[in-house]
Amino acid sequence: MYKSIQIEDFDFSIFPYITDRKVNTYKERNKNTLINIQDYLLNKKNTLSVEKIYEKLFVNVKPDIFLSHSHADEDDVIRLAILIEEELNLKVFIDSCILGDAFKLLREIDKSYCLSGSNFNYRKRNYTTSNIFMILNSALNRVIYNCEAFIFLGTDNSIPINEVFENKKYLSSPWIYSELQFAKLVRRTPKPRQISIESRDQALAESLAFDNDLNFAYPLPETDATLSNQKLKKWIEAYQYSSTNRNIHPLDILYKAISYR
Repeated sequence: MYKSIQIEDFDFSIFPYITDRKVNTYKERNKNTLINIQDYLLNKKNTLSVEKIYEKLFVNVKPDIFLSHSHADEDDVIRLAILIEEELNLKVFIDSCILGDAFKLLREIDKSYCLSGSNFNYRKRNYTTSNIFMILNSALNRVIYNCEAFIFLGTDNSIPINEVFENKKYLSSPWIYSELQFAKLVRRTPKPRQISIESRDQALAESLAFDNDLNFAYPLPETDATLSNQKLKKWIEAYQYSSTNRNIHPLDILYKAISYR
């Protein structure tokens, strides 16, 4: 990974319209089928291969951009991914397109190995869940390591807890926290190209009410830089509508627009 960026106020409503049909097509395109447990078993009938699960989930995934987000924002995040892929020709990875398949696999494992009569064995269920989550977390970390730009989309859904008296913001999702924390700590790698000295466009130069469910407040890890939603839109437009500097890589234009901490 080369750079981590937080979009502080992501809202797709200011971007060009992307149809629901395109969103559904994107979901289907990125959908794996993790139903047949037999595909992941070793010779022993009760031993699942972590390597086989990983290969099925993330075969040669090396995206240009990793989009970290709340599952509640999934459709708008997919719209952003479609826009970036269509207009900037960059590969985008969205973790929620994979998470659903991992949960399907977990359900199948639980039905086969944790069900006793009509009830689940609590100890076995904890064991299977912790293992699948560990596999998934490790796989996501590897994708983050392999991407060039990690972008966290900040919304009321992804940062739902605001502590007014302490003036702090907290995450409630352990997945987002893990991704941001790994992105903060992972070794930065050089880009495969030099940043162009040319410029494409001058424009680029509260409180959460808890219900009865238990929530956890994770501190919000810092990213390398921040960007407003409006500048995110201008970045895409700068590449979309300008034909004078098509030789500049779109991510190099993004790096010029960000505000460093």
